[in-house]
Amino acid sequence: MMLTPEIASGFKNKFFMTILCRQLGKVTRHVIFLPPFLRNCQAARPLLLFPLTICIAMLAHMKASPKPAPRKPKPAAELAGSIAARLNRSVVLVGLMGSGKSAVGRRTAKQLGIGFKDSDQLIVKAAGISIAEIFELAGEVKFREMERKTLGNLALASPQIIATGGGAFCHDATADLLLHHTLTIWLKASPATLLSRIGNTKTRPLLHNGDPLATLTRLDEQRAPFYQKAHIHLVTDGLSTYKAMMALLHALDSHLPRQ
Repeated sequence: MMLTPEIASGFKNKFFMTILCRQLGKVTRHVIFLPPFLRNCQAARPLLLFPLTICIAMLAHMKASPKPAPRKPKPAAELAGSIAARLNRSVVLVGLMGSGKSAVGRRTAKQLGIGFKDSDQLIVKAAGISIAEIFELAGEVKFREMERKTLGNLALASPQIIATGGGAFCHDATADLLLHHTLTIWLKASPATLLSRIGNTKTRPLLHNGDPLATLTRLDEQRAPFYQKAHIHLVTDGLSTYKAMMALLHALDSHLPRQ
C-alpha cells in the first residue's frame, strides 16, 4: 500500500488520539487515588492538571491542522490566455436582440486580447444611413446582400469576436458561410429576459408595433430552428455580463482542441 499524505495524516491523528487517551487515563487514575488532603490542596492542582493541559493542546492542534485546499478554477486571465493560444478562427455570436451579443462579445474580446466587430454597426457606417432607412429605401434583399458581404470579410480576417444582427443567421447563404469559416455561438435567453435587457423598445424597430413580449416570443419561435445550427449553445438567463462572459470562455475552452 502506498503511503499517501492522507493516510499518513490518518496515522498521525490516531497516534495522537492514543497518546491523549493514555494521558487522560493516567490523570484520572492519579486524581482518584490521591489522598484527600492532597486532592484538595490548591498548590498541587496545577501540577495535577499539567498533563491534561498538554493533551488538550495536542487535540486542539489536530483539529486546527489545515486540510488540503480544494483545486481552484482557472482565473479569467489564465483561461483567456489558453483560449487565445488555440483560437484559429473568429467567434460569431448569433441570437435575438437583447441576448448579449454586443455586451458579452465586447467584454470577451477584451479579455481574450482580440478585436470586436458589430456587423450592423459596420453596415450603418458604410451606408451612411440607419438599418431602418436601408430597409425603407433599398429593401431587405439589398440589406441582406450587404450583411452577407460584411460578414464574409470579417470571417476571413484574423480571429476576432463578431456580433451579428438577429436575422443574419436565418439566411442560408450567410449561415453556411459562418458555419464553414467561423465558430458560431447561440446566446439563448427567454423572451422575458430579452425584454428586460432591451429596456427602451423605441430603439428596436421590430418592437414598435403591438406587444413587445409577444413579438419577441414569436421571433424566438421562428428563429430558434436557424439558431440551433450554431456550433455552441449558451443559455444566458440570470447571468450578468461578467458571468455570461465566463460561461462563454468555459464553452470555448471545452470546444477548442487541446494543443
